[in-house]
Amino acid sequence: MNRILVTESDLELRYMAEVVDRLNEALSGRYHIERELGSGGMAIVYLAEDLKHKRKVALKVLRQEIAVAIGSERFVREIEIAANLNHPHILPLFDSGEADGFLYYVMPYVEGESLRERLDRESRIPVDEMVRLTDEIAAALGYAHEQGIVHRDVKPENIMLSGGRAVVADFGIARALTVAGGERLTGTGFAVGTPAYMSPEQAFGDANVDGRSDVYALGCVAYEMVSGRAPFEADTPQGLLAKHAADTVPSMRANDASIPLFVERAVERSLAKDPNDRFQSASEFAEALTSEMVVARIGRQGWHPLAVAAPVLGLVLAAAAWGYFTFFGGTTYERLAVLPPMNRMNDPEQDFLVQGVHSDLIKELQSAGLQVIAQRSVMQYASTQKPIREIAAELDADVLVEASVYRAADSIQLEVQVVDGTTQEYLGDPIVRNGELRNVLTFYRELTAAIALVVQATLGPDAEARLASARPVDPDAYEAYLKGWQSHMSLTAGGLETAEQYYRRALEIDPEHATAWAGIADVWVARQQMGYVPPREAFPLAKAAIAEALALDETNFEAHRSLASILTWGDWNWPEAEREWTRALEINPNDADVLSWYSHFLMHMGRTAEAMRSIERARELDPFNIMIRSFYVVDLVYARRYDEAIVEAHETLRIQPNAPVARSGLYQALVMKEMFDEALAIDRERLSGNPELMEALEQGFEEAGYRGAQRGLAEIFARRSRESGRPRPLTVVARYLYAGDADETIDWLERAFEYGDGQLPYLGQPVFDSIRSDPRFQELLRRMNLPR
Repeated sequence: MNRILVTESDLELRYMAEVVDRLNEALSGRYHIERELGSGGMAIVYLAEDLKHKRKVALKVLRQEIAVAIGSERFVREIEIAANLNHPHILPLFDSGEADGFLYYVMPYVEGESLRERLDRESRIPVDEMVRLTDEIAAALGYAHEQGIVHRDVKPENIMLSGGRAVVADFGIARALTVAGGERLTGTGFAVGTPAYMSPEQAFGDANVDGRSDVYALGCVAYEMVSGRAPFEADTPQGLLAKHAADTVPSMRANDASIPLFVERAVERSLAKDPNDRFQSASEFAEALTSEMVVARIGRQGWHPLAVAAPVLGLVLAAAAWGYFTFFGGTTYERLAVLPPMNRMNDPEQDFLVQGVHSDLIKELQSAGLQVIAQRSVMQYASTQKPIREIAAELDADVLVEASVYRAADSIQLEVQVVDGTTQEYLGDPIVRNGELRNVLTFYRELTAAIALVVQATLGPDAEARLASARPVDPDAYEAYLKGWQSHMSLTAGGLETAEQYYRRALEIDPEHATAWAGIADVWVARQQMGYVPPREAFPLAKAAIAEALALDETNFEAHRSLASILTWGDWNWPEAEREWTRALEINPNDADVLSWYSHFLMHMGRTAEAMRSIERARELDPFNIMIRSFYVVDLVYARRYDEAIVEAHETLRIQPNAPVARSGLYQALVMKEMFDEALAIDRERLSGNPELMEALEQGFEEAGYRGAQRGLAEIFARRSRESGRPRPLTVVARYLYAGDADETIDWLERAFEYGDGQLPYLGQPVFDSIRSDPRFQELLRRMNLPR
């Protein structure tokens, strides 16, 4: 007689198959389970088809012992609270209920991977990306905390990465389990939360944990992202909880000195044993990280808060007449560079003030008519030991300005010294200004006048009048504005929200703070630029803030710059846009950002020679700015100088591989030269992580070469745009255009026109030459008053 050996594994598989059969029968007509995606201590996750809406979903089924313990009616009632959460970084709850004794809830199926899968594959995540992800997660947590919902189980497994952005899953589930299950759940031996990320108060069973418990868990996640390991490790859950409760947080930098000190400090504070010693909100934790990333981001990527007014593909008067400065003895000084100031407080928490002093001093010097290298290009010298002569040569600067900042309460001391870039000799004595912080704007202008005197610059009457006037500022309002300025630079949803809060705080303290109103305008422009809100929502709010700024100060540079941007890429009002670009450059003729954005306006108007002069001047003033280099690539394509564009794009991408504007310009140049293999290589590199898009590209290529590949992509992007609540029609336009489908291209251009897409002014680019003679395209140009 033969015996059939049935293993424990066989029994488990048989049981799971029976469970799926029971669920499919119980959910018949609503959902159909396809396969298991994963399982944890609380639930089993299945990939299912939502039969009514014809979409893939993640259907999570609570384990039977937990379902029995908590009961269905209370769980379903409590989980309904989570269904009301609506935030871009929260995975929404579609449905929940009971079926044949199973408790389940339904969420979207996210194409991508979890943060756990990413960490398992790569172990560690770069610091700047960790900061961005933490900021996005914190934005979700902060929103939920405002609704009275604490997650209680923040961990890499519950953080999905969709399109590179963080989306937090299972919000409200832990609360529903806790409220519905109570003591009965505890009796099963199941604890809500995960020991490796559980705060001490949660580990002790405190039923009234608040948002600070989630801050602790987020600190654990941030620790793991940057170091490659959890802060505490043990062989048993009990051992882990004991370490969270009693052990000192191990230093990340002890094993890797390259981890920035500010990251270690912020994470350690988030992991304080006593909730009162932690950051009191998730946004505070995120801000501590994002604000400290400012220096690194300016120096490495070329980001600057002024850049948020520019659309993704770029955004002034032809180069102004530039004077030169003559010092005693006949030496000519034409270009200045203000080196990053020294923080004499030795307090990293005052870095926001030091950076603000640096930015404002450069702005004042530029507004006085001096040729000053932009802040981004000098930030790389913040901690350098290079000799003055070498720095001056790299920046092509004749004169360097060294500065230092000291603050005590509401008093401030600013000191600058001018150095000859060739001889390395100091020109004159140090220039020092002491006094109350409320007079800081006066100090900037006094320092500007003194520096101009040292280099023997001849200032016009407008510059002299400006330097002679500066109103006092409230120290608290000034501090709030500078903190908003730093948060602004992250360009994340959470960072922009924090920036707006700081700007509004500055206005509460000082209602006449015109630049704070301009900052609010830039926040709304950035939200539109990053795709967080549509143009028709963002631009009216931005213009309302600009009106407030200009009513307070008609000479406010930031307000005119932002208004020019909106009139160009939002209203398509070319005469008014040019008036605002001109006014901005009258106030500050040496701002590299505005010069670069204005070059694109001039290209839209068909004034190629003027545009090239403007962008070339911007490059001179900000030589290490990746974004301006990228705008230059686009201008070269506009000018049909394709070979130069390809060379410049490759050099820019060598310096900064993740430079999307340069890559876009390179792609267009390759297409115009019919270098389709090289263009497809870019597509394959960019889409390699998306199986659906790669399959469409390769299948289309096999059927009809390059144009077939583009059609395959176009059809997917078209579907996604139709389904999205935030359509970006020009993403579809580009693919149909490259596919050679004129009708679909123009159909989607008309959708873009109705949507108010900020990229439409770029219809003058050469890639549209193939459809330029089409009557429908000509009509669109006529409606936009663009050159035909």
